[in-house]
Amino acid sequence: MLIVIPLYGYAWATTDLTTLGAPDITITPSIGSPSTMITITVSHLPDISKETYPYPDLYIYLPFSQPFGVTVPSHCGGEDCFPIYTYDDALKQNFENRTITFSLFSTNNPNPIFLNGYENSICDIVLNSKTVQRYSTLCNTKDEPTGTYQIKLVWTLESNLEQSYTTKTIQFTVTPGSPSSPPPIAENGNTVIKEYQNGTITGAEFESKLRTLGWNDEQIRQALAVIGRLPHQMGGSGPDHTPEVLQQVNGHNSTMKTSFPIVENNTQKIVESVTVQTQPSANSPKQNSTVPVHQQDSSLFTPQQISSQTIPQNSSTWNDVAIAIAVGTAGVVASVVFVVKKARKRT
Repeated sequence: MLIVIPLYGYAWATTDLTTLGAPDITITPSIGSPSTMITITVSHLPDISKETYPYPDLYIYLPFSQPFGVTVPSHCGGEDCFPIYTYDDALKQNFENRTITFSLFSTNNPNPIFLNGYENSICDIVLNSKTVQRYSTLCNTKDEPTGTYQIKLVWTLESNLEQSYTTKTIQFTVTPGSPSSPPPIAENGNTVIKEYQNGTITGAEFESKLRTLGWNDEQIRQALAVIGRLPHQMGGSGPDHTPEVLQQVNGHNSTMKTSFPIVENNTQKIVESVTVQTQPSANSPKQNSTVPVHQQDSSLFTPQQISSQTIPQNSSTWNDVAIAIAVGTAGVVASVVFVVKKARKRT
């Protein structure tokens, strides 16, 4: 027993962690607010393949989850840590640089996504393109507290994890972050209507944007009516592409609405084409006097009068009727005069 114990103590002491050398470590950036993306590079790894048992490994300590009490179960004393270079790596001559990337926790971070059966976030720690630790439940629910954090490179023994030696330390300072941005307001078309009303977009763009938002023909027509851009609201013509927009709005109603001006125009043409044939006076030669009806009060005409005035007044039938009326009228006047004179003589 006296012989074995010294040998065991001698064997344990053969690996001196302080003599293993210190690789280079850089961090970019060294200061930033929550949600900052950090890149850590470890280079110039020493060859530890000649070391005897117990074998050493190189760990990195990342303290950013420590304020929230979320750590990887390990021997790191309350800090997240994981090996980045091991004795087995040295035996395989794997001395390539180690690149570590992750984002600080922030409520401004995007939501995690599912990929390959895992919930991934930008806060996950990635070592040379391989995810070694995930923080999907913490990434966008907390802001990293402000302060200075110590990132350490530590040599430790595989057979006794409590035996360790810090070979390099770098710092990162977390600054106050900007307040969380409010959730975006869904576009309901008001902005598009204001843009068209202000003349910053064309009628075609106005229609296209509203249709993209799910507006139908009738809703577009109502929007135009509200801002006074229907043709009849603008004196019969609208700016830009408004007429073209209206041609595509509510086809059935558009057809009915456009039919009324046609009827009115046709009626106006009929009324304007009516002329009144006047009878020649006793002191003037016989002639036709044409008077445009639209210069008179059109409300005095009935459909029967309009239709009768289209009959030529100089036809033989009309002359006979006129003579008969004149003779009858003269007879009535003569009878009235005779009766009046006779009554006066009696009195």
